[in-house]
Amino acid sequence: MRCGAMLLLYVLIFGSFGIARAQDQVAPAAEETVTVPKSEYDALKARLDAVEREVQELKEKLGQGPGQPPPAVEAPPEAAAPAAPAPEAQPPAAGGKQLALPDISLIGQVKARASSDTRDDLRNSVRLSELELGVQGYVYPDVKADAFITMSPEENSPAQVEEAYLTYLGPMKGLNFYVGEKHVAFGRTNILHNHSWLYVDQPLVLRNLVAEESLGGEGVGASYVLPTRGGMFAQLDLGTWTGPGPGQPTSLPNIMVGPGASFSNRFNTARLWTGYPVDDNTELEVGGSYATGGGQGVAIPGEGRVQLSGVDVSYRHFGEGTSRLLLRGEGVWRQEDNGLTSSTAHGYYLFSNWRPEKYKSVGLLYDWSEFPQAPDFHESALSLILTKQFSEQYYLRLQAKHGSRPGDSSYNELSLQWVWGVGPHTHSLE
Repeated sequence: MRCGAMLLLYVLIFGSFGIARAQDQVAPAAEETVTVPKSEYDALKARLDAVEREVQELKEKLGQGPGQPPPAVEAPPEAAAPAAPAPEAQPPAAGGKQLALPDISLIGQVKARASSDTRDDLRNSVRLSELELGVQGYVYPDVKADAFITMSPEENSPAQVEEAYLTYLGPMKGLNFYVGEKHVAFGRTNILHNHSWLYVDQPLVLRNLVAEESLGGEGVGASYVLPTRGGMFAQLDLGTWTGPGPGQPTSLPNIMVGPGASFSNRFNTARLWTGYPVDDNTELEVGGSYATGGGQGVAIPGEGRVQLSGVDVSYRHFGEGTSRLLLRGEGVWRQEDNGLTSSTAHGYYLFSNWRPEKYKSVGLLYDWSEFPQAPDFHESALSLILTKQFSEQYYLRLQAKHGSRPGDSSYNELSLQWVWGVGPHTHSLE
């Protein structure tokens, strides 16, 4: 294309030169016709025709058809410039981007709680509840690495791996693979980290029957977006994992809590969920989840079995601007056969969240749960949740709760949560 531009410039200069010669030979006049000898005119026309043919041939060689814009061509280095050493190759990320460094994020949570239940060791305190370090980046085209290290000063726990896994993106259309330690696909919110919740405390049914925060394991998983019609979205998630062992929570040592899933060894998960646009501003999601694996086996070690089943429904309506209404309900059933006896426990929660503008929301949460280890007992609570988000990296949340649980038929609790973060922090948000 550089040659084409030079030829075009040559035509302009040559034409100007020819006209100048003609003007020198024949004095121009306002009302006279300028003439040149026919031999000179024929020679000039032949040269112009030859130049036009050469320009057209160059365009065809460069793949530029008539009327198309010229392709971008890198300018060659200056001849006098010394050759610079080639830079070290960087692994390409998705979309062809080059990342010299991974995305590094740090997220902190500070919580304060006041409670009328005197058995609560965390009441009337302000504490740094958790720090999370996230390191994320591409290690190969379409292969992404994610690692999240957490520290919990309130529990005097050292740094531990919350998640560390590779994602193989799109080996075939709609399919992703996961390898490593990961939050598993069970229920609507299990894959989220606790600072991405829309409430301060985990709903009681999830804490008692699934996990205090999130059910995770080490293994492999896959997600596949099913081909659908009519605007419907459907995704199937399957995985096989090594269980984290007993799931007894540690944050409420003097208050009855459920053991969670308490898978003792390998367990398998499956989740199918669909989304459908009701209209331009409304969408409906329905999901079903299942997990099964080895339990504690009280009578015969290794012979215990735990099964979890869940169903969830979410409704979203988007109003003017950034306003949004979210309605969600989720139920969980837990069955356990420990080799001697069997037990069943279930529970549910209902949640609504209204966001009148981008950085403010108000929520209402009602949850009810049984205890697997004590089928005759249950607990329930009603919570009002207010959230003020100051920026994309900092929010403040207040949760006022009135509940009933074994040992305290009527308690009141007020929790305040500060969440802040620095860095891109690109993992899933609600």
